[in-house]
Amino acid sequence: MSPKQLARLLTSLESAADVVEAIDDREIQSRRDWDLSDWRYELVPWGVRFLCRQPKPPGRAEILAVLGGRGPDGATQPADHAEAEIVVRL
Repeated sequence: MSPKQLARLLTSLESAADVVEAIDDREIQSRRDWDLSDWRYELVPWGVRFLCRQPKPPGRAEILAVLGGRGPDGATQPADHAEAEIVVRL
């Protein structure tokens, strides 16, 4: 799955949790017709970071799905509601 395709799936932290579960379970990937074999994840405060290493361009990608946004110091701040901020770095 390309970084752009994955970013389109991430509409909430619930959808990010679905992707995390699918990365860990090939059967879920198969049922949803997803190929997440190039992806791994890291849990971060209030969210998850998805990392991709592909042999072809873009080569590396990072998608960060977090609850809330960034504070004045650039640190992740929790939100008072369940909206996710999705940040894509290629």
